Amino acid sequence: MPGDTRLSVIAEDGYVQPVPPIPPKAANRPLGRRFHLGDPPRHSFEKSPPPYSVWTNVTGPKGERLVDVRNNKFVARRGGWKRLCVVALVVTALLAGLIVGLVLGLRGKHSNDSSGPSPAASSSATPTPNAPFPAGSYTLTTFLDTVSTNCTSNAATWRCYPYTTYSQSSTAALATFNWVITLADSKSSASSNYTISSTDNPFAVDFSNVSMHLVDAGLSSERYTFSVPIKKTVIPSAAITTDNSMARCFYNDTTFRSDLYTRMSGSYPSPASASSSAATSSTTAGSGNGASQGFQPWPYAIRVEETIEGGTNVPACYKTLNGNLGDRITDGITAEAQKNMCSCLYKNWDP
Repeated sequence: MPGDTRLSVIAEDGYVQPVPPIPPKAANRPLGRRFHLGDPPRHSFEKSPPPYSVWTNVTGPKGERLVDVRNNKFVARRGGWKRLCVVALVVTALLAGLIVGLVLGLRGKHSNDSSGPSPAASSSATPTPNAPFPAGSYTLTTFLDTVSTNCTSNAATWRCYPYTTYSQSSTAALATFNWVITLADSKSSASSNYTISSTDNPFAVDFSNVSMHLVDAGLSSERYTFSVPIKKTVIPSAAITTDNSMARCFYNDTTFRSDLYTRMSGSYPSPASASSSAATSSTTAGSGNGASQGFQPWPYAIRVEETIEGGTNVPACYKTLNGNLGDRITDGITAEAQKNMCSCLYKNWDP
């Protein structure tokens, strides 16, 4: 009830206590109370925060629960979470370093592989795929045309495979070469754009990546030529010692030269004898390849020649015993003039 209508307090002894005056309202009261807007909301601390049950069902990739991590002794100790974060950072840094190291190592290896020297080509060189003619693997079928022994004082010391000339037998004179021609550099001139390598052959002539040169370009005699120095070894066709010892002679300055024509046609072997020549090739060539092991016939004329001039140590002959060299043979072998030549000439067109 209003203050002015309140009843006075009556004591037992009849004394009436006066009502104290109502104090004036404070000017700094809250607006809600000053204008009777009601009391502000009050926070209650009687209730506990909601339980963390929402996290109790969270599991990791291996079925572990987050609540187990929180209850772990290592984590539950003071500073456990900090130590866990430090361990995670260290593991992450190690993984990042490992990845960067692998990337840099692979880049370095690729750089070394691409900029390092290429391996030396062997006599079994492989032609460049889809390279223009004359690149490819070829069987060059020829015959022994002529033999010259003028560089030596003993004709028995110079011999030419297969030791039978065309005039003696057109089929027994057959000699086959298996060579590989490779495109050397597409940016180089046509005169030195190709290299040639030998394969197994009965002449014991081994050469690899020899440059070929184009001669008489555009003419009917157009051809690729090459030459290499070789050391020719000959087993004499007859005894050259008084005691009939086995012997071996060396022509160390022999030149092996070939002309591969690109317009002039070859005529050997003839179609009629092609089958018999192919059969003979497998036995006389000694390469074991013939023309059926990925080698195609050279489609034009071929000329191959071995030559050497006379002079000192031409030839140098030695006795042999069980394949081992013995004493030098000088009896009956004298030096011939340099103008005197020894040669073996092979070609594939009829004389």
